[in-house]
Amino acid sequence: MREVQAFGTYYRSNGHLCRKAAYLQFGHSCESIGSTIMLNPGKANFKDDIHVLDDREVSGEIVPDKTMLRLAEILQQASKIPLDGRFHIYNLFSLQNTSSKDAVKQDSWLKEATLKNIDIINQFQLEQHPWVLLAWSTEKGATLQKLKEQWLTVIEESNIKVFGVKAKGKNMFYHPYPRISTHKERYLQEIIEQIQTE
Repeated sequence: MREVQAFGTYYRSNGHLCRKAAYLQFGHSCESIGSTIMLNPGKANFKDDIHVLDDREVSGEIVPDKTMLRLAEILQQASKIPLDGRFHIYNLFSLQNTSSKDAVKQDSWLKEATLKNIDIINQFQLEQHPWVLLAWSTEKGATLQKLKEQWLTVIEESNIKVFGVKAKGKNMFYHPYPRISTHKERYLQEIIEQIQTE
């Protein structure tokens, strides 16, 4: 795998670690090569010993987690030329939690995200992404559905190409690095094929 770096912006809220934004950097360009919207941040954290102690935002290089490495793999395999730019990673809500089933039970965080996401969505529009990979899992819930619709409205208004492995149910898209090992290769190849077809 060619060299890729990951960067993120974190803050603390009520004692919990949250990630506002993240991106994968290929080469030196700041232009967007694409984006994804996932459920919530996983366990990727700062590469150096930076501690986020309060609600102030702290940005820096982070150690890519397995999901980020899978996204980098997808991008590199889908591209016929060396990548040069940023792949932006957005989340439905910012609470860092490696368990999606546990994360969606935090209803207060989901409700807070419908307000906090306004700034993040505005940034999403400013970045002018050529496409977006929807990968926010198959977790259900009324507030979660509201967050998805919030993003889908902006995506439609921005006329951005949408990729993703569609699941059964309204607005359901599989995570690109599923826990079930037999699905990992199929999802990988399906997403790569979608990107290459465009």
